Amino acid sequence: MPRSSSARRGRPRSFDVDAAIDAALALFWREGFEAASIQALAEETGVGASSLYAAFGSKRGLFDRALARYEALGDATFVTLASGARGLDDIDAFLDLLAGQIASDGPRGCLMVHSTAEVAPTDPELAARMVRYRGRIRGAITAALRRAADRGEIDGDGVDDRARVIQAALFGVMVAARSGAREDALATLDALRRDLRRRA
Repeated sequence: MPRSSSARRGRPRSFDVDAAIDAALALFWREGFEAASIQALAEETGVGASSLYAAFGSKRGLFDRALARYEALGDATFVTLASGARGLDDIDAFLDLLAGQIASDGPRGCLMVHSTAEVAPTDPELAARMVRYRGRIRGAITAALRRAADRGEIDGDGVDDRARVIQAALFGVMVAARSGAREDALATLDALRRDLRRRA
């Protein structure tokens, strides 16, 4: 729906904070932190720059809230991977979900992975946040692999190492997707599936 000129100039402090965070998330995800100017954020959210500063303190403050929203969305996708009941099939389902997102979302990749490369090298707080995010993903993969081992689908030795390799491959997939190499990203997901079954 087109925004009115008055919406672009700003809204009262009663604007929908959650909607503003969602809109900012979309812009940060699409453009990256540095390229998303406060003016562009005001346009994207329909909230004036002064109101954004009043609500979030700074562009970085809004970015932190957007990252928190992104992490919450990501955690929802990790539920089955972390606590499902099917082992390798749970990993397959997760890879299918990623493949669907890559096929439909275009060159967005993973906001957390992109932010790691863009911002984290000069921001210790954000770098620590990325470490925790990687840990959650690796933990979910490890849990699924352990279930697969318990079900006799794979050898139980080296589960932690395999989880690290899979996580690294997934991050590579997200970088490829971000760069526009969608077919390569999807092919890598397929290779991961085959490798899991081949080494089962």
